[in-house]
Amino acid sequence: MGITPAPKKDRTDKEADKAAEEIIGKAPDAGAPKRVAGKKQQISLTIEPSLLEQLDEVAGSLGVSRAAAFSLAVSRFVQQEKNR
Repeated sequence: MGITPAPKKDRTDKEADKAAEEIIGKAPDAGAPKRVAGKKQQISLTIEPSLLEQLDEVAGSLGVSRAAAFSLAVSRFVQQEKNR
């Protein structure tokens, strides 16, 4: 005697979407993404490829993203200039 799968029911797209959303909603990481306090502004800049490569190396060694390393570098630069 073999195991036979349950017969499949025909579902409408809406029913299938609702069922999928229900399953996804029960996931441990479900819900709205958490925002970090404060607002950040996206910028665009041009930088020498060799400097960007060095930034990526340092970011990797610190275990942070490129954006985090860049923010840290700018923050340190601003503090240094303020203390002159």
